[in-house]
Amino acid sequence: MSLDKAMKNLKFDSRLTEYNLNSGILTKEELKTQLEKLPDLAPQSEPIDLDKKEKPEQH
Repeated sequence: MSLDKAMKNLKFDSRLTEYNLNSGILTKEELKTQLEKLPDLAPQSEPIDLDKKEKPEQH
C-alpha cells in the first residue's frame, strides 16, 4: 500500500483530525459531513458512574 493511499484511509481518523485540518488534507466541511453520517449508538451504550465507589472484590 502506498503512503498516499494509507493517508487517504486515515483522513477521518480522530487521532489525525487536527493534523489533517491544519495541513489542508481535510476541510471543516468534510469533517462536519463525515461526523453527521455516523450512527447514534447511544441506545446500545451503558452509562457508568465514575463517582460511584465500589467495594473491592472478595476472593
